[in-house]
Amino acid sequence: MTRKSRELSDKQYAGCFDLFKTVSTEWDALECWLRQEFIPVLKNDDSVDILSIGSGRGDFDIVLMRLVSEKYSHISYTAVDPNTEHNSIFREKVDKFRVKPEFFTIIPEFFSDDTVHGSFDIIHLTHCLYYIPDRKNAIETCYQLLKPGGSLLIFHQTTLGINEVQERYMERVKGNRKELFSAHDLLTILENLGISFMFDVLISDLDVTDIVSYTPKGRKLLEFFLESDLDGVDDLVLPEIVAYIKENCRVTDGKYLLFHPSSIFWIKKD
Repeated sequence: MTRKSRELSDKQYAGCFDLFKTVSTEWDALECWLRQEFIPVLKNDDSVDILSIGSGRGDFDIVLMRLVSEKYSHISYTAVDPNTEHNSIFREKVDKFRVKPEFFTIIPEFFSDDTVHGSFDIIHLTHCLYYIPDRKNAIETCYQLLKPGGSLLIFHQTTLGINEVQERYMERVKGNRKELFSAHDLLTILENLGISFMFDVLISDLDVTDIVSYTPKGRKLLEFFLESDLDGVDDLVLPEIVAYIKENCRVTDGKYLLFHPSSIFWIKKD
């Protein structure tokens, strides 16, 4: 019988995510999209209220704060995330940030329909719906929290890249598929809710050379891919996963690159 893995602790997940960010080109592409497509069409005003669901260590949030600070004099920023390690990192980043929001708070809880009160101009869910059990309710709740004319941004993985690895191996490694949730699944929810949206794709790659070489860094990346502490997994399974990833890569300048595009769902409340 195949042994199942353990869940990653908050500290383990934070470390794996730090590493993942260094091998992904998504973050540069996301900042470019915000600057070129999103920020220019926001309302002309002197203040903006922002809600971040699943803020993590604040990597995306700091980028968003910097961009909106170029347009707005007064920024109110509310974040929701249960990961205490990530929250500490985020607070440190805000403390060092050159333009601090007038109001900033992190609610250290899982997001639900009674976690946040008030209304917001911008709400974003950045790669976090995988971890929210009732995704439909989360989206409905966010939509209700939007001010008229407000925007809900959902950044989410497509069916390609990491999702392909998870589809093939997550249940085998972890014993469940609860975090397995792609843009295709999200599309179904939005259609069932009858919510109109705009859709875009960010073209990005993951440098998985360390996974193919199976270095300690590569092992940590695999733990991030599969949401699992791989110390609990049979050694025979891991070479199979590595071989599968290698087969799905292209090689450029000696680097193994896994195509990992991300999706953007942009919902406006008219």
